[in-house]
Amino acid sequence: MPNITIDTPDGFALPALHLPSTQGAGRPLVLIQEIFGINAAMREAARHWAGLGFEVLCPDLFARQQAGVDLDPTQPEQFQAGIDLMLAMDQDRAVRDLDAARQWFADRAPGARVAALGYCLGGRLAVRMALETPVAAAVSYYGVGLEQLLPAAPAASAPCLLHIAGEDGFVPPPARAAILAEVERRPAFTAHVYEGCDHAFARPQGAHYDAAAATLAQSRTLAFLQA
Repeated sequence: MPNITIDTPDGFALPALHLPSTQGAGRPLVLIQEIFGINAAMREAARHWAGLGFEVLCPDLFARQQAGVDLDPTQPEQFQAGIDLMLAMDQDRAVRDLDAARQWFADRAPGARVAALGYCLGGRLAVRMALETPVAAAVSYYGVGLEQLLPAAPAASAPCLLHIAGEDGFVPPPARAAILAEVERRPAFTAHVYEGCDHAFARPQGAHYDAAAATLAQSRTLAFLQA
């Protein structure tokens, strides 16, 4: 669970999970949660990326509504609670909180190239970080609502990598086509579609986990962030 707090510009003490790299000095990575809070899957994701050489900071984006949210998406009532929290979230504020996490790294290592990576809701917010903050690069795993976000957004951004599930029930074919059309007109964007995969294909133990696709997405992510 969160083990540090980040002081935001508006004076809020934002809880966050912080894990150092297991390989010495790691590249700073803002990890962005799904709609289920910093639950077991997000804690495992944080450990995973730390094991790959990143210093991970995962802010509790629901803390302004309810601190310590830890939901199990296999339980229908908890899945709905995550949706309700997402719908009530001030996403503009969430982007500012994520930028405070980026700044937390920057204050400790001036000039550090901080990356962001998120899943689902976090995938959308990672794209917003690429568009709206000084983050060096962003990776979006099956981000939701991008077909609404991108057409109204400026073309200039940090480099951004999208991993799109070909059978994502939250991103139907027309939405996916709109997202890919936006990627085509944005030089800083790259997208990969994982055919036959559904939403959350990279969440271990999840109903739609696909080990081969998750491994491929990881290799593409590492190459992208190292470029």
